[in-house]
Amino acid sequence: MKLWQKNYNVNKDIGAFTVGNDYLLDQKLVKYDCLASIAHAKMLGKIKVLKKQEVVKLVNALKQIINLQSAGKFNIKQQDEDCHTAIENFLVNKLGNIGKKIHTARSRNDQVLVALRLYEKYELVETKQLLSALKKALIAVIKKHGSIQIPG
Repeated sequence: MKLWQKNYNVNKDIGAFTVGNDYLLDQKLVKYDCLASIAHAKMLGKIKVLKKQEVVKLVNALKQIINLQSAGKFNIKQQDEDCHTAIENFLVNKLGNIGKKIHTARSRNDQVLVALRLYEKYELVETKQLLSALKKALIAVIKKHGSIQIPG
């Protein structure tokens, strides 16, 4: 059963067009969704919604997901539909009902938005570092070969 199952059938072509291979794209968000969930679990612990031991278990399981994903061993399946469901399924399988508590006081839209923002922030920092390295390389070329004229 799909996560967003309705009481009517959707044309498979329409479903493929609107959802497509989103579950594959979500593979890039796993780390960031876990990082956001770690922060959220700690907040839930501070306000006493989660017990200290529950926070520890959730944080450890989320770190395990990050490590598995880094090693290429945490793969989102098509039936999961997205990284959020895959992560929740992992947590529930590993921790039981504690795994469900990670969504307390947190909408799915919030979860998606935070993961996307963290991913984008990381990518921007990475791009800035690459551009800085390119700039340094170009300056080195200019210093070495600055007197050579090139057409254009």
